[in-house]
Amino acid sequence: MILELTNFEMPAEYCTVETNTGKLNYYRGDKKEPGFTGMYFRNDSNFLGIFPTKNGPRIYVNGMEYDVKPSLDITLEKNGKNRKFCIKDYNVEIDYLESQYIGFDIWSDEKDVDLLFMIEQNYKDKSFYDKFTI
Repeated sequence: MILELTNFEMPAEYCTVETNTGKLNYYRGDKKEPGFTGMYFRNDSNFLGIFPTKNGPRIYVNGMEYDVKPSLDITLEKNGKNRKFCIKDYNVEIDYLESQYIGFDIWSDEKDVDLLFMIEQNYKDKSFYDKFTI
């Protein structure tokens, strides 16, 4: 499967993900697929994408795919600018730095530029599943 995801932190950047090979292709410009196709986060050592399916949200993390459900134990620990996102049920741990864009302008709250924060805050809400279900 090939996914086209939008960078949550920088909406003008996109990535195609070949889920069977793990190949990532980043680009700027126009989005190729119409409509909402998902979002991603990346740093030097991790890639996490979240995308809609007929059965609700799925995440792609460093080559593995997982279903997102309200029963999961998802946490986000903050220590200064250091953060750790965990999905304990899947043994997923992502260490990363706080987004440099938090507070950049009036549209750049934490929930608007930190995908992992957004997931942790919303994965139990019905509206989250509405958005990520085809």
